[in-house]
Amino acid sequence: MSKDRALNSRIINHLVESGLIRPNDKIVVSVSGGMDSMLLLYMLIELQKKWGIELVIGHVNHNIRPNSINDERFVIEQGKKLGIPVMVKQLNCDDKKSGESTEAWARKNRYAQLELIRKEYNFDKIATGHHSNDQIETILQRISEKSGIGGLKGIHKQYNTVIRPLLTISKSEIEKVVNVLQIKYVEDETNSNLDIPRNYFRHQIIPKWEMLYPNLGESIQSICDSAAENQSVIDYFVEELENKIVIEEKDLSSNNIIKKINVSSFEKLQETVKVLLIKHILGKYPWRKYQWNEITQILKSAKIGKVYNFDDFEILKDRQDWIIRHKLKVNLKPIIARLNTAVPCGKLVFNIREVKKYTITDSKNVEIIDGESIINKKLILRPWREGDVFQPLGMKGKKKISDFLTDEKVNQFDKENQLVLIANNEIIWLCGRRLSETVKINRDTKDYLELSMKTRIA
Repeated sequence: MSKDRALNSRIINHLVESGLIRPNDKIVVSVSGGMDSMLLLYMLIELQKKWGIELVIGHVNHNIRPNSINDERFVIEQGKKLGIPVMVKQLNCDDKKSGESTEAWARKNRYAQLELIRKEYNFDKIATGHHSNDQIETILQRISEKSGIGGLKGIHKQYNTVIRPLLTISKSEIEKVVNVLQIKYVEDETNSNLDIPRNYFRHQIIPKWEMLYPNLGESIQSICDSAAENQSVIDYFVEELENKIVIEEKDLSSNNIIKKINVSSFEKLQETVKVLLIKHILGKYPWRKYQWNEITQILKSAKIGKVYNFDDFEILKDRQDWIIRHKLKVNLKPIIARLNTAVPCGKLVFNIREVKKYTITDSKNVEIIDGESIINKKLILRPWREGDVFQPLGMKGKKKISDFLTDEKVNQFDKENQLVLIANNEIIWLCGRRLSETVKINRDTKDYLELSMKTRIA
């Protein structure tokens, strides 16, 4: 067997033995045009002949480097030459948030665009060309950032739809195969910039380290595997803890899940366990050290009633519970309500309809009122405002909405989303909480109206 065929067969066998690819898989190949991704593409084309897998090339132009258009053209040209469809996605670096690192922004959005390509083609997986030296660089980077066990798991062989079939192959072996098979590729000129930590590890540290320890890639991968095993044990016990002390409820206005942790139960936990529990609830993997520190600081200094923002989440320390939810972007404007007409408001629907009789209900979101009390009045549904007052059912005088909500121990999240129904500028229903005395059923009532706030069905 010739040298090129032997090398070719070795890589193909590795792809098969990785267990990440199956016959007839449909795979988006992430191709930057660099050496690693071009080798992956060529090897998958070889495997395609045996297993009938379907391939499409996904190329994401980050538009950070002036020469990135040349990489894009090269990938398109290679796709035509090899007979593989190419889908190109563009990024705009002006979209990067202030303070966000360029590398983190590029990585997050690159995977998001590759996932869009996968969905557009209705494919199964996304394959990237990460190799064992990438794993070494990642671990060195994580150590430099003071990472914990979770960070030492390194690059995943498979994460959701993303697979990395070359992860246990060294860069030197990839270079040998590329040179022997004369595979064309482009070189990213920024790879030689030693001011970039990964490049410094790549050029100044890893080559000398590999001279002393030729099996360095395997050793680092062993550390990653051990870290993953230990992390899975931690995750198991944290999940058990979550099942015991965390309560799930639906947000009143958005119908999204919110999670509550009893304050007294939470305070009994060791500080690290508290952070691990919050991390597990948020479901963000992996965390950076600054995120860990940020949550630690929130837990130590949180004031009752104050909402703390953390990435895409909001965290509230209430009197009795810690409450966590996804951030909501709801800007509900006043809406005119009409008889027998459903009114969408966020993820809920308000309705007012005629009913034949008074029926007692256990739901706070359904009330029966005296129809004559609002006849010919203009009905408006809107969020409550500071200064709003109404006469709660059973009370002789009026009360501020703010005081009523405080007395009812309504948390800050629910206060923000509280709606009121108004009839000619008078609040007749604090939605889902209390009717006004002015619309109550009495012995003279002849016409009955049902007010309801129900989950909106898509």
